[in-house]
Amino acid sequence: MQVRKLTGRHVLFAMLAFFGVIIAVNGTFVYLALNSWTGLSTENAYQRGVDYNDVLDAAARQRALGWRGALSFAPAGEGRGRLSLVVTDRQGLPVGNLSVSVEIRRPTNADFDRSLDLAPGLGGTYEADLVLPLPGQWDVRAIGETPDGRRFEIGERLWLK
Repeated sequence: MQVRKLTGRHVLFAMLAFFGVIIAVNGTFVYLALNSWTGLSTENAYQRGVDYNDVLDAAARQRALGWRGALSFAPAGEGRGRLSLVVTDRQGLPVGNLSVSVEIRRPTNADFDRSLDLAPGLGGTYEADLVLPLPGQWDVRAIGETPDGRRFEIGERLWLK
């Protein structure tokens, strides 16, 4: 059996291959990091943190109301469907006379965010037709307010196939 002699050329090629793999892997990671995350999308993050006690107070007022809500989306094909919110009080009776607005957000891309108002229906139901342009996850936040200023808020994550 003949043993090959290790030459400077072999060492050079081994080092070039080693560092070539390292550079290729790092380049792939840099590309994926820059193209797969859009960055921070929260506006006024500092002020929102400072105002957090107001958020806690609003949640306490909502708990004191005793209202319950259920958001649902009934798909009708190709991103179309009907968004519904049912609001009931502590005794399970429907809560009417709400003005309900909805914010729909795409967690991965703010370009698809939208707002709409829900129309009152029967039995504490508020509804609207909705078209979601992409399948996947959508965050829905509904805010209902009575004429005398009582406020109800609910959020859900919907999954569109």
